[in-house]
Amino acid sequence: MPLTPADIRNKKFQTVRLRPGYNEEDVDALLDRIEATLVALEGGPRRGELVTAEEVRNSRFRTTRLSPGYREDQVDDFLDIVIADLAGRGLGRASEAPPLPERPAPSPPEPARAAGPARRRQGMTPQDVRDQRFATTRLTTGYNEQEVDEFLDRAEFTLDMLLRGRRDRRCLTSSDVERVQFSTTRARPGYDPSQVDHFLDLLAEELRGHEQS
Repeated sequence: MPLTPADIRNKKFQTVRLRPGYNEEDVDALLDRIEATLVALEGGPRRGELVTAEEVRNSRFRTTRLSPGYREDQVDDFLDIVIADLAGRGLGRASEAPPLPERPAPSPPEPARAAGPARRRQGMTPQDVRDQRFATTRLTTGYNEQEVDEFLDRAEFTLDMLLRGRRDRRCLTSSDVERVQFSTTRARPGYDPSQVDHFLDLLAEELRGHEQS
């Protein structure tokens, strides 16, 4: 059966943490255009140009690292269905789509996005650790993902206890972070060592600040 606007509007994707995902705003913006296209094809109001299968196929999304993101495989699989649907409706390429009046796209909510860095300057939080993501390596050496994830769970707990004034319950110190070593992967994906090391430097600095205060 052909896709309907409701199919697009109600589509949900799982979110990921501690590994790359697609930027949710980027994906949602494309889905909004796809939904508007299907509304127009069903005789509803037209808002901007119809999106084509070629445009969906060529779409690129930012990847997330410090915030939740959509599972890449789920988004890719669903967009394959959308591409086939649009191509079947004669919207394979831009040259096949009827010209429509231009309408300026709404500006994204930049102030909301800018709030993240501002909070960051006030110190790392347990949520920052929970939402941290790293790129994965395929053909080069990476860090064992399970070991890194377990270590970050301890870091999240430690920061939570420090912020609650319970230093006696912390399970990591800045020295622990500086000395930690992870197994490396060769025949399977692993976390990018440079990204993990950089984040651990920030984490050690954050814990050191708590220890000196």
